[in-house]
Amino acid sequence: MATLKYFFPYKKSDGTIRVKIKLHHDGQRRIFSTDIYLLPTDITKSGNIKSQSIKDEIESLLHSYRQRIQELGVRTQSMTIDQIMEYIVRPVEQDIDFFAYAEKVIARMTGEGKKGTARTYQSAINSLENFLGKRSLPINKLTSRLLFDYAESLKTARNRSFKNNKVQVGKRAVSLYTGIFKAILNKAKLEFNDDDLEVMPVRVNPFLKFKVPAEELAKKKALSIEEIRLIRDSLPSTRRGQLAKDCFLISFCLLGINSVDLYKGVEIKDGRITYERQKTRSRRKDRAEISVKVEPEAKEILEKYLIKNKSVFHKLYSDHLNLNRAINKGLIEIGNLTGIEDLKYYAARHSWATIAVNDCGIDKYVVHQALNHSDETMKVTDLYIKKDWSLNDKANRKVLDYLTHGELSSDHDQ
Repeated sequence: MATLKYFFPYKKSDGTIRVKIKLHHDGQRRIFSTDIYLLPTDITKSGNIKSQSIKDEIESLLHSYRQRIQELGVRTQSMTIDQIMEYIVRPVEQDIDFFAYAEKVIARMTGEGKKGTARTYQSAINSLENFLGKRSLPINKLTSRLLFDYAESLKTARNRSFKNNKVQVGKRAVSLYTGIFKAILNKAKLEFNDDDLEVMPVRVNPFLKFKVPAEELAKKKALSIEEIRLIRDSLPSTRRGQLAKDCFLISFCLLGINSVDLYKGVEIKDGRITYERQKTRSRRKDRAEISVKVEPEAKEILEKYLIKNKSVFHKLYSDHLNLNRAINKGLIEIGNLTGIEDLKYYAARHSWATIAVNDCGIDKYVVHQALNHSDETMKVTDLYIKKDWSLNDKANRKVLDYLTHGELSSDHDQ
């Protein structure tokens, strides 16, 4: 049987005495501190506490701990002393605030270098605050009814902002933001709930009724081969414009490499660039590794940004977000020169895939592999198949030949 008793073992250097709790269970003992302090004048010569108010405070704390032990009931017989102590000192459910917990999640993401994801999570939290009119919400008050009302408010919102933080609105925001709320709630359940012990401070499950809407495919403009040639032949007058043109063409020539992967660093070794795609590496067993043959078209441009065959984009910008921002700003100049509206860096990847399938007749599975996507239906099979990058190489060569010569190479079997 688990029992509790308070004591105050020694005086600190500042003269105060901290009250501690002693937990006994199954022949073992654990001691943990409280936030209650005594002064020497609070204690009698016989070692008793003089003040009734302090006694009441200690007894109130002990009572709350004993109540939590009673909640466990007969389960304490199969629990270790450490499990019992963890349960009685953990925050009670009303102390779990959704916003406060979300901020901890965002802080962890930032510390792990996931700054872009952290900013998106922050925008979602700002949006919820804007809807509620306050920045506090007991986690068990995140109900399906609240989510339905929140989603409806986003659908009708226009140019919504809060405290100078722009908040994305519209159909995509409903899917994106409510999906983030679901992810935060699931993280809280993993952290606070213990199914084995039936300890469930996070009880709410709003997503049984509220289904996160499927995100609509973003309208990423796939450029024609003629527009890619216009970009290739453009003559930007600014350094940023030249950087944007170069990075766009590098991406097109390297199977749509993302700007974050350029920033993290690429190295040409034995005529190839092998890297782990940052966007999906943490979600895949193969760490999203891909190897791309560096064709002459790519090497000619890349050499401007290489030192000893290693890229130096990380020396030009403080982080990958600033690199991506600079590229897209430079693409405004390229768009003005070529007449291509709303030109974005990601269009290089989207265009390569579209041209490969529609113009070059390359099999969609090969394009799927070249883009380094994970096929949910073939995950197990892929574990047994050694990756063969030659199919990607042939596909890329065919697309680049089409770009250069305006006609397909003789090899059509992709």
